[in-house]
Amino acid sequence: MNYFPDRQHVRLRSLALGTYLHAAADGIEVRLHPDRASVNAAWTVHRYQSENAVMYLLLHSAAFGRYLSANNTRAPWGQRGYRVEQREFDEPEVDSIMWQVIRPGNFVLLRHFSGRLLRANGGRLFNWNRGVTVDKFENRGAMNRWVVEPIPPSQLYPGLPGPINEPLSSPQFTCLLFGREPPPVRVIRFQRANADGTFNDNEDGWSEFPFTGNSSYRLRYELTVRLDIVHFIMCVRAGRYARLTPMLANLPSGTGDNLYIVAFRSLSPGADELRYPDMEAV
Repeated sequence: MNYFPDRQHVRLRSLALGTYLHAAADGIEVRLHPDRASVNAAWTVHRYQSENAVMYLLLHSAAFGRYLSANNTRAPWGQRGYRVEQREFDEPEVDSIMWQVIRPGNFVLLRHFSGRLLRANGGRLFNWNRGVTVDKFENRGAMNRWVVEPIPPSQLYPGLPGPINEPLSSPQFTCLLFGREPPPVRVIRFQRANADGTFNDNEDGWSEFPFTGNSSYRLRYELTVRLDIVHFIMCVRAGRYARLTPMLANLPSGTGDNLYIVAFRSLSPGADELRYPDMEAV
């Protein structure tokens, strides 16, 4: 676990393929991608001690805050083992997001709570298959080997993506007619953190409003009006027991009906404690 200090940002690179573990834009899938500068390649370390006093590694996406998980669903055709996905940390202890680190050399193996190992799929020549799965420990080989690349922190908040073109006013049948996905409609539940970074975790501590689309830029505008503050940083909470993640990407396109946002006033003591990955660092 020495390669995974708590709250450190890291990349995981397949030793066999040279590609990186990416949180897909839908907030659900996990895949391999060569882009190391994308925030989707950054994962935040969450060291977690179980009820049995065993230390586990949890990894949540720096893009969406959702946790790296595995389940018992067979992987899609062409991939080996079982599905790996992003999910919320919504119960006090979630076995599917718990991992342990095995370090046999200049790489690590990540063993899931189920005993299976995290596995890259595909090949250098045939890269159409970019899936990530878990497979039986006894099947371990080159595709289970991962290189941990620490990401240095950014001294400043990197900011949000700019505006995006979304068909917000188009009826659903129009989107389908022209082959476009209709924009998601979700409930934004939000509150402003105290100066020290604490916030009200009870159900009555949240306000809410409906929001259409995936633009974090537009979401920030909506919150500016409702919070009556201009300079603030949005953090997403992906499940009641998840750690807060500063928002650095657009909203995931395929997740749920609710999104929880905690706003930190810029330059407050709580905001000063937030950490961001420097994705441009070599």
